[in-house]
Amino acid sequence: MRRKDMFHGLIIIIIIIIIAANINGINSFLSVQTDKTVEFGHSVSVVPHAWNTTEELNLTNQSKTPDAITNEYVFIDHWDDWPEDHITAISEAKFRAMEDGGYKVLKNEYSTMSGVKVSKQYFSNPSRDNDKVWSHIGVNYVFPKEDTNYAIQVHYFTSHDYNNTTFLKEVDDRIEDDMSNIHNNDYKAFASMIRHGFEFISELSFKHK
Repeated sequence: MRRKDMFHGLIIIIIIIIIAANINGINSFLSVQTDKTVEFGHSVSVVPHAWNTTEELNLTNQSKTPDAITNEYVFIDHWDDWPEDHITAISEAKFRAMEDGGYKVLKNEYSTMSGVKVSKQYFSNPSRDNDKVWSHIGVNYVFPKEDTNYAIQVHYFTSHDYNNTTFLKEVDDRIEDDMSNIHNNDYKAFASMIRHGFEFISELSFKHK
């Protein structure tokens, strides 16, 4: 009986931890968004100050999606319902298909941004590396959030930018802010929290049988 009580107590503790871990998501879900936003698929993100949508600037021909954002130096495209939560050959193939002039992988990285595990892939479009156009490098971010998978691409910047750790840090900081502001309009925070809690408890119960 004591073991059963301890197990029930553990379940309660786990539920409390899950609620605490998701409280920011619940608060975001309940808050009123007053900033300028950009919508993509069934998701939304905030447009940073001093940035604009490509539609506002009539620059949609330079982005990969109709609802990208730009500071007129780089462009940031978003996708929700991405087929995976980290970069494998599946993501790489999708990104490669977006580049008419080729796709050369420069580097893969894994990190935690905005409390979420993220996989990154730096790439070059060789056809853009010429005497007229110097910006040929981009970076992809793939991560899960609010019961869907997201991909973000920043493009294009120069080899000088790529070799500048300060510039890359600024890009990461921009994307980390972006990630914290991305929300799935179909996401039901409380229902998701309960579902994941029961899934975790079910797995735990199965291991104790």
